[in-house]
Amino acid sequence: MDKYERVVELAKRRGFLWPSFEIYGSTAGFWDFGPLGAALKRRIEDLWRDFYVIGEGFYEIETPTMGIEDVFVASGHVSSFVDLMVECKKCGEAFRADLVHEKCPECGGSLGDAYAFNLMFKTSIGPGSQRIGYLRPETAQGMFVGFHRLLRFYRDKLPFGVAQMGKVYRNEISPRQGVLRLREFTIAEAEIFIDPRKREHPRFDDVEDVMLRLYTVKEQVGNGNMLELSVKDAIEKGIITHQFMGYHIALIQLFLLRIGISP
Repeated sequence: MDKYERVVELAKRRGFLWPSFEIYGSTAGFWDFGPLGAALKRRIEDLWRDFYVIGEGFYEIETPTMGIEDVFVASGHVSSFVDLMVECKKCGEAFRADLVHEKCPECGGSLGDAYAFNLMFKTSIGPGSQRIGYLRPETAQGMFVGFHRLLRFYRDKLPFGVAQMGKVYRNEISPRQGVLRLREFTIAEAEIFIDPRKREHPRFDDVEDVMLRLYTVKEQVGNGNMLELSVKDAIEKGIITHQFMGYHIALIQLFLLRIGISP
């Protein structure tokens, strides 16, 4: 048992979380938050709202967790929100194609050809209805399709930000990494709409010296060396395109540090 597995086992014993539907055998990708886990999750959510709703002045909205097919066709999710999947010809287990090679890791059987598997949960809307719906894989669509209403709320002025937090669903092929890959989880997103001709952030001075660890496109396809730069230097070198983007990259890093996640 590695360190991560030991931490998960400790969390289960102490009442932070445990697999859902345990008395019926459970199924991968679903976890319950126990009394301590739910309290910890709420504290993280509250801090996120402190950063974005209170600190940045973004209004929070709430949109349906299910969307009509047209929305996800327009966003590209119906055609492109996929992982390549392979199935074992012997035991029938499914795996992400990028995580296995020639043999099934469960039984040693041979694997079939890889094919695209859409990660959205598909359903129908209404009894006897032919209208297709999907459980949302992220909250962004609800903010984008309501943009015209939000712009009117903000008196037709840019920039403005919108925040949303809620459940999302992804039909992961093989969620075998504890709580790192789930089929249902809570996500928090902020969408910032700006005038592309006006890229200076009024509070950029507050974060310009924040140090970031970055992997540029060049480094990702090359030797993989990490660059450590201030936000200001990253913008001046063209690695980050403008102040608004730099400001919010720094802001999310500061949030992650506050909740104890090391860069």
